[in-house]
Amino acid sequence: MRLSRKKITRFIAATLWVGAGIALVIFLIAAMRKRDDKTCKGLNIEIMDVKNNLFADKNDIRGMLTHIMPEIKGRSLGEFNLQQMEKTLEGNVWVKDAELFFDNNEMLRVKVWEREPMARIFTTGGKSYYLDKDFVRLALSTKFSARVPVFTGCPLDKTKWNSADTLVLQQVKAISEFVTASEFWAAQVAQVNYNDKKQFELIPTVGNHVIILGDGKDLEVKFKKLYIFYKEVLAKAGWNLYTTIDVQYKGQVVATRRDSTLKNILNNQIQNTNDTTQ
Repeated sequence: MRLSRKKITRFIAATLWVGAGIALVIFLIAAMRKRDDKTCKGLNIEIMDVKNNLFADKNDIRGMLTHIMPEIKGRSLGEFNLQQMEKTLEGNVWVKDAELFFDNNEMLRVKVWEREPMARIFTTGGKSYYLDKDFVRLALSTKFSARVPVFTGCPLDKTKWNSADTLVLQQVKAISEFVTASEFWAAQVAQVNYNDKKQFELIPTVGNHVIILGDGKDLEVKFKKLYIFYKEVLAKAGWNLYTTIDVQYKGQVVATRRDSTLKNILNNQIQNTNDTTQ
């Protein structure tokens, strides 16, 4: 049985492709073996995108790596298990992600992305920790202190979050992000307390009063009303005239004087900034 010229051509082409594939595999294996025989020339550590203080500094990273492999410089590249070393670094709660690789000069490059705290939490059970945007608990550091909003009275002692915890955490995140985004409020809000009524209260830096924020919704509206109340009322009447300033209700600010007199300011009046009292 005679094969057609077309089939013969296809057979030869397929044979050549298979041969080229085998040759490429052999070449790659040889290159890998040759590279594995080379030795590590040193260690270069980078901590990426740092906005807050370094909670895991380069010495910490170096210490974790040398715990696995005491001698890094001078070791054969084939002895390094980079995947395992990455997992070791990521086992530190402050390390969000780690990437290890050898560059063309056989330097071991280590890139580490830290978790960034968004709030300092004090729980009803007496615990204290930092919290990041992914709601991961971050242990306190003896080296540094992050400048983030402080939340007290939080019912967040559990080892695993439930649906009620998640609701509180989402509000903590919203308040923290809003406060830190404003230079004024970041300076003015000394503490945020979660009270027995499941409301958030602000303890200001200036003024002997408590601001009842309610939940973590409609923050732009609530803080706008509060700012105008500060500007139009407290700046004129005095910062210690009121015990509480309640901004949680739609359409009004309710302030309680130290003599128990209530002051209501309607929302439309606040928006016009020509406030009158009732």
